[in-house]
Amino acid sequence: MAKSVNAELEPPPLRNVRSLTGLRFLMSITVFISHLAVMMPVPHVNDVLGLAGSGGTFFLVLSGFALTWSFRGNDTLGWFMGRRMARIWPTLVIAVALPLGFALAAPGTDAGHMIGAAFASVFFVQAWIPGVVLETTNPVTWMLSCVVFFYAIFLWVGRYALRRSLRQLAWLAVLTLAYGWVLRIALWFAYPPSEPLALDDADGLTFGIYSPPGRIHEFLFGVLMAAAMRRGLRIRFTVGQVTAVIAVALGVMWLLAGASIRSAVPHDPLDLVMAPLYALLLAAYTQREIDGRSSLWARPALVSLGKISMGVYLFHFTVIFTVAAMVYPDKEMVDFFLDPVTPVNSHWLWGAVSLVVSLLVGWLAHRFYEDPVERRLRAYLDARSGSGRSTGASRKPADGREALVGSSGAAGPE
Repeated sequence: MAKSVNAELEPPPLRNVRSLTGLRFLMSITVFISHLAVMMPVPHVNDVLGLAGSGGTFFLVLSGFALTWSFRGNDTLGWFMGRRMARIWPTLVIAVALPLGFALAAPGTDAGHMIGAAFASVFFVQAWIPGVVLETTNPVTWMLSCVVFFYAIFLWVGRYALRRSLRQLAWLAVLTLAYGWVLRIALWFAYPPSEPLALDDADGLTFGIYSPPGRIHEFLFGVLMAAAMRRGLRIRFTVGQVTAVIAVALGVMWLLAGASIRSAVPHDPLDLVMAPLYALLLAAYTQREIDGRSSLWARPALVSLGKISMGVYLFHFTVIFTVAAMVYPDKEMVDFFLDPVTPVNSHWLWGAVSLVVSLLVGWLAHRFYEDPVERRLRAYLDARSGSGRSTGASRKPADGREALVGSSGAAGPE
């Protein structure tokens, strides 16, 4: 039975969901695969690999779910954001500065634009500027602009959601899904998918797809699902059943690969189809652990890989593009998207090299930079806060308490 709507925020039924940490690694790999399918496509199966393009959606749903699941309700905005910046910002600076240095060393680079875009990235406004969001040396950092905005509003959103009844949460989920589809259909009318896509004249489309207003429904699906479980919802579907439904949905999207609405990434409704299913998958894994059963993604090796997922996510595009640029020295970054290369079998080898390097860089970044810097910054925040606020905030959170790129004792990606 659902708890009283006016009840105080109680702790979740299971504090540490290890599967959430392991699933972070799955997210980073799906994003890797989707970018590999663009820059170094392989014959016969590239359309299947392209379905991994919903990894960013998974990222946002998981972030909202993890934040809400571990939310304690007694945070202030400054304390909440400070813990997350301790994890995100130092690694982001390196992930932006490294490719920026390569770009500035290349002949013909618009240095002013690239430096401006880099500042937009590290100060989390990249996704609010259509002319910059995808035109940086590390385009994947646009996602962090969205995530940080969602962090900024989460204390209000989380408290609101956790005080709704299950019926109210269900209606909010319906409205959230409707918002996503109405927005996408409006963009289809404004920028018809059947017509050639000219990015120079598509600022509205870029903003509608890659900005916080264009992605907030994905984050909210995670919030609402976690809130429902904390309000007493028990998930009756097994992980296997939800996985089967996801496989069917991806199969249908693969069969529609030739449709005009799937011809360009900004037009593709893959994210809208997958967001509620990913929320259900996270809920199924969480319910499994509540019931006392482990899962593949809760195994120590995958939990460890999950911990390096932020580094893998932030550096993988630079690695893939560097390798692709060596294979195709005449192509610039935008050429891989607007003038696709021909799928060839040799890309399997270069893709494997890119994956190994991405994992190595992610591990090195986490082991020798990300984790030590975060610990020092959290210790500093704890010292500045005085006594009583820490309650573990300065210590590394237990596995699975956060989910993808954020961190802290209250949630977000670890």
